[in-house]
Amino acid sequence: MGKDLIPKNWPPLVPYLSQPSFAPHLTQAQRESLRTRPTDLSTVIPSHFQRGPCSLARIIPIKDPSHPANGQAGLFAARYLEPGTLILPYYGFVHSSLPPHSLDHDKSDYDLWLDREAGVAVDAEKAGNEARFVNDYRGVCERPNAEFRLCWDARSSQQCMAVFVLPVGKNGAAKAGAGGIAKGAEILVSYGKGFWSKRKEEQDTTAR
Repeated sequence: MGKDLIPKNWPPLVPYLSQPSFAPHLTQAQRESLRTRPTDLSTVIPSHFQRGPCSLARIIPIKDPSHPANGQAGLFAARYLEPGTLILPYYGFVHSSLPPHSLDHDKSDYDLWLDREAGVAVDAEKAGNEARFVNDYRGVCERPNAEFRLCWDARSSQQCMAVFVLPVGKNGAAKAGAGGIAKGAEILVSYGKGFWSKRKEEQDTTAR
């Protein structure tokens, strides 16, 4: 892949994806589940949404000792992003979350559910796009300004996870102003209580 098709500051040892990568072990039923749009899934990635490097966000190394991800990188707004804006899809390795395949992803910090009922998740640890650099808001600011949201990808006719700017009023997003994300501000989500509970369990096990 040419340099113009890979975002600046992309890690050289991690393959960059412009669409999801699917595990060969996925069953036919799991694949069909992803290609079936739930009746209540109203959020859509439009067919004209551009693939490849995102024009709305930039990967920037973090050099702030007070930041939990100091020495790593984060995703920052390239311009002002209005409330509710689709920033980019979350690409990675789409895999079965059922044993034995789940064992390869148990310790990943980049693994998100796609379809719990079908047992399908997407893991961006070893391959993905800019969305893998979205950090948790804890220790950075008072509240998140973005969220992971399940949606329907009209380009591939299947379910997909994506990153959106929080709508006005959600989680108190409008209290700091009119909402949205300012140019140059870090895009931050909530990883959820489940993520941090799992992280604590792993730390407790390691400490024993």
